[in-house]
This record gives sequence, structure tokens and C-alpha cells, in this order.
Amino acid sequence: MSGFTFILFAVVFLIRGLLRIRKPTWGSFYKSWKVNHEAEPSSDYIQYIKSSGLLWIVLGALFLVLGILLMTL
Repeated sequence: MSGFTFILFAVVFLIRGLLRIRKPTWGSFYKSWKVNHEAEPSSDYIQYIKSSGLLWIVLGALFLVLGILLMTL
């Protein structure tokens, strides 16, 4: 893959990670059909989403560095 592709993936991963940290319940509306009543996600679920957002950001940063290195070489 080219460096540009890695940078493109990095931007997507970074945006996804930031969204998961800033708005952890934003993407969980599609799971509402699984419950019979309107219930908010538990605090454990929100903490899980935020921590996975941190992993997305780390992965995005890694892809960004790799993409920059590939473009400079």
C-alpha cells in the first residue's frame, strides 16, 4: 500500500476514535431494537466504548506515522 492510503486510513481511525470518546452513546442507537424498553447504556458499556476509542486513536496515530514514513522514503 502507498503512504497516501495509510494516511487515509489514519484519518478515518482518528475520527472514529474521537467520536467514540466524545460521544460514546451516539452509535449505539442501532442496538435499541434488542431491548423491550428505552434504557440508557450502562456505565460499564460507556467506559468500554471510550477505552476502545483510545485504541482507535493509537491505531490511527500508528498508521499516520507509517504513512508519513512511506511517503518520505
